[in-house]
Amino acid sequence: MNITNPNAFWLLFLLIIPILIHLFQFRRYKKLKFSNVAFLKAINQEQKNTRKLKHLLILFSRLLFIFFFVMCIAKPFWPSDASTAEVNLIILDKSASNLSLAEGKANSVLEENMNLINRLQDQFPENLQIIDESGNALQAYDNIEINARSSEMVLDRLLEKHGNTGRVLILSDFQKQVIDRNKEVFSDTTRQFVIMPPYKESPGNIIWDSVWISGNELNTTLDESLILQLNTKGNPGQVNISLQENNTLIGNRQINDTENSSDTIGFWLNSNINQREEQLTFTSDDAIVTFDNTFYFKKENTGKIKVLLLEETQKDQNIRSLFEDNDVFDFENENINNYSFQRLDDFDVAIVKMGENFNSFKADALQAYAGMGKTLVLIPESDFNATELLARFGLNNVRKLQQNAKVKLQNPDIQNPFFRNIFKKTERNMDMPEAQAVMNWQSGQSLLSFINGYPFLSRTGKAQNIYTFSASIGLENSNFARHGLFLPVFYKIAFSGKSENTVTYHFLNEEIISFTNNDIPAATVLKLEKDNQQLIPDQRLQGGKISLILPEQEIMAGFYALKDAKTDTMYTYLAFNYPKAESENSFYTASDLEELFSGSKNVKVLEEYDVSTLENFLLESKNGFPLWKYFLILALLSLLAEVLIIRLIK
Repeated sequence: MNITNPNAFWLLFLLIIPILIHLFQFRRYKKLKFSNVAFLKAINQEQKNTRKLKHLLILFSRLLFIFFFVMCIAKPFWPSDASTAEVNLIILDKSASNLSLAEGKANSVLEENMNLINRLQDQFPENLQIIDESGNALQAYDNIEINARSSEMVLDRLLEKHGNTGRVLILSDFQKQVIDRNKEVFSDTTRQFVIMPPYKESPGNIIWDSVWISGNELNTTLDESLILQLNTKGNPGQVNISLQENNTLIGNRQINDTENSSDTIGFWLNSNINQREEQLTFTSDDAIVTFDNTFYFKKENTGKIKVLLLEETQKDQNIRSLFEDNDVFDFENENINNYSFQRLDDFDVAIVKMGENFNSFKADALQAYAGMGKTLVLIPESDFNATELLARFGLNNVRKLQQNAKVKLQNPDIQNPFFRNIFKKTERNMDMPEAQAVMNWQSGQSLLSFINGYPFLSRTGKAQNIYTFSASIGLENSNFARHGLFLPVFYKIAFSGKSENTVTYHFLNEEIISFTNNDIPAATVLKLEKDNQQLIPDQRLQGGKISLILPEQEIMAGFYALKDAKTDTMYTYLAFNYPKAESENSFYTASDLEELFSGSKNVKVLEEYDVSTLENFLLESKNGFPLWKYFLILALLSLLAEVLIIRLIK
């Protein structure tokens, strides 16, 4: 047994006090006169012996009390094997999952672990070196923020950098990857570790898997369905999922999935066609794993589709009725002979009625327009003759047909993806429109055909974005404009060249993010802005494609505005979320780690997650096994013994 404070033994001189009390206080006598003491001699002798024994026992208990109390102050300890491996390195896990609540605590695991470090630094200032999972040095009472990109701890690399002596204290939430990725390090008996897990039961969690838009493919309404795919890890119980737009609640769902299950839920959206971007968030009310309770994403609306109708003479009321005064379309009708073709780029769809004045200049302009991936619709008038120009649009062997009778169209092939969601089924004797063909060809994908095999509507072009009719759709040549196929066919064509509404989001562990935005000039210096935080990442802009290299530890989850660093012009928003790996990993509990390291003498698992447990262990590591508390108990028992002797022995 060793003594921490040997100077306390000077207090042993206090042992003389109860001895003096015994010698003087208990030897005072009182005289009592009796007329005849003959009968009291035997009783007097017995009482005298009892009092002597009682006084000796009281003296002994008082001496023991003083001795044990002095020993308590001297702080004796038994030297232990732990004293040869004092804790001198603390590794603090700052990965995102440590923002979850510690079990039974009001603070997150990261906050609780930092509080532990602060207390330990105050008590052992000369012994402790503190680093994070990336090897960066830390100080007590630092304002610690998570490392949102990092999701792993490589102990071998950290120990090589900071030395292998002593014991290493690991403060983490102990996701399974923390232990599993370092099994070889923990099995090395030349290294010693102390771990203190914050969970006695592994908490359940909701994991955001993916989000996408599911809507009417014809887009004839503004309603869309936003689909959320989520998974459960463990058993989080009954959880509410809410969808918000700019802190405004749009919808709410309640799920009660079984352990480790998957679920898909939908929310109806009433899209604002004039709002190009919508900032949306999914929120859950998980009780413990709270760091990833919000999922940020941006919905990019396609906006109105710009449709241009070019014709030579009269206004086509049938086509105008489809697109004019429609919330989904911006429609213009121009004379093709007076039109400035430089404006073609402003439109998503160009419908061209080709007449006798259709020439090579117009064909070249329309060919360039289609080459940009825009949707082009060609409709011949009865006086169209320049069939040789159609070879530029992918039609071969085009020949003009002589005036002939109207021919009925065949039933459409509902297996063709073009007709998806237009027909559920077709009848054999379905009433089809009829038309008088102006020309014929032998190429392209035929979408609608006459019963004689001639094409009525074909699709060509590298991007399959050129649609050509073989007949005029005027009422004098065809009743197609009066048929039920007219509206869905033209709407399908109009939306075929327009990208669907999409949702976009990024994860914080992505080093480089790339996206396209044609509104940003090539020489622009971009910045990311969120609240009072402004960052200028490394960037590359080329042809509308933008690549940003994210700062390693400065980006946090949420929405960041992408702006011009000089003019502060706002371009778009970027949505960032915590890495999936941080949410998907389950945790090792205290009992799990006890069982896992039951045969490993170099790994000490502290079962209780509190500062006193850790302080006691560090003191034992520093000084050996403390005995002062046991001497304090013995001192108190000595006092109790004195009280019992006085009361029970008469």
